[in-house]
Amino acid sequence: MTSGYFNLPGGVEDILSERALELENLRRTLIDLYSQKGFSLVYPSIIEFADAIGGEVNSELKKRAFTFSDNSISSDLAIRPDISQQIARIDQASNSEEIKKYCYAGEVIKKRKDSFAKSILAIKSGVEIFGSDGSEIEIIDLLLESLDSVGLTSSCLSLGRTEVLDEIIKDENLPELKEKKLREIISDKSESNLIEWSDSNKVDKKSLGKIITLMHSYGDIQCLEKISSFSKLAKNSVENLKAITEKISHENIHIDMTDFPGFNYHQGLVFSVHSQNFGFAIANGGQYSYQKNSEEKRLAIGFDIDLISLLNIKEND
Repeated sequence: MTSGYFNLPGGVEDILSERALELENLRRTLIDLYSQKGFSLVYPSIIEFADAIGGEVNSELKKRAFTFSDNSISSDLAIRPDISQQIARIDQASNSEEIKKYCYAGEVIKKRKDSFAKSILAIKSGVEIFGSDGSEIEIIDLLLESLDSVGLTSSCLSLGRTEVLDEIIKDENLPELKEKKLREIISDKSESNLIEWSDSNKVDKKSLGKIITLMHSYGDIQCLEKISSFSKLAKNSVENLKAITEKISHENIHIDMTDFPGFNYHQGLVFSVHSQNFGFAIANGGQYSYQKNSEEKRLAIGFDIDLISLLNIKEND
């Protein structure tokens, strides 16, 4: 038997001995905190039907999921790439009108490598609140308290809102694939690529100018000044972000109006946390909703923390 038999695929790792204990301590500390705050612990299944991953709101989840077949059933199965939408499924099944709070911890596996460790596997812990439209400060404060509770006291909180960009792109009536490509270019913050692509696809010059302004809207709260004149919705988004920054007790707050972390189901406030000297977010979150019936949506907000990335940061401090 050769030593190669014991090798793991690229993007995954064994976590052993002291690191495993430290990882478990991180998980337990966070779950204890969330339980004390009134969040109910749930452990969703790591496997779902491939066609049902993400419900109807997120085709990107399906593309990022590893799928496989099982001879005992006719439908393909998938390993979850995300837990938030599983919690939404659980909440939807409860058919509750009340505010519900859930917490969780578990593994996710995604095809694209997007943590600073270049891993396709992550261990996440997080929370979700359903049925409340006024929980932004509560959830951000809890995220910051979570990081403080595990010893990460120096971090940058990045805030943004999706509505302004969504409104601009919606007015262009682009086909789905072209809209996805445009969003990718915007996310890369390449103004030259954006201009070239927009010219080729006949994007309205006024819309292009607004998108470029949004791409440059990052930094402190003053970067939002030019956006308020776009529309009533844009003005409301700016005022919302200003109000949030005034209520959050955190020294390092960064605004970015085109950096939307995680998957594309977020609508409204989005946020992430970064640590100095590491280029990838260690926590992501935001607002979203699911269609409860033909006339009503159930609002949600939450975040998740990458525990392996957090462990690596603590080891390098």
